Amino acid sequence: MKFTGVFTFNADQQTVWEILMDTKAIAQALPGVEELIPVADEPDTWRADAKLGIAAISGTYSGRIRMSEQQPPDKYRLTVSGEGQQSIINGTTLIHLRYDEEQKKTILTWEAEASVSGKLASIGQRVISPAVKMMSGQFFKALDKQIPSEKRTS
Repeated sequence: MKFTGVFTFNADQQTVWEILMDTKAIAQALPGVEELIPVADEPDTWRADAKLGIAAISGTYSGRIRMSEQQPPDKYRLTVSGEGQQSIINGTTLIHLRYDEEQKKTILTWEAEASVSGKLASIGQRVISPAVKMMSGQFFKALDKQIPSEKRTS
């Protein structure tokens, strides 16, 4: 399955990059996640448990998140693997940042590919796609709220 999205931050690109690299901010923004726990001997890798309450996706999931291909402050890749509710989820997301000088805003675009097996695979994209859109929107809005007012461009 493939997904894409766009989010606009009212901040400069470096500020947005910094919030995207802040694991405490990310943990607070990820729906259902309380903390990201660093994985020993695996740089830029964290373990997380999430409790989700979205239709057939509801339940507890455990997984790993790894940042790679970092090119500050322009792009990086997130790789996610997880299990829960008799399902396995694997995916990768490429995140790009671009500053719009005219609007004084940073545009974040993301492209993701995911594979699911088990119970989630049986419900298919008709349920997963809206859940991904909703959760990504919640995530970026929650990150945006964490940007200090003095660092906002408007």
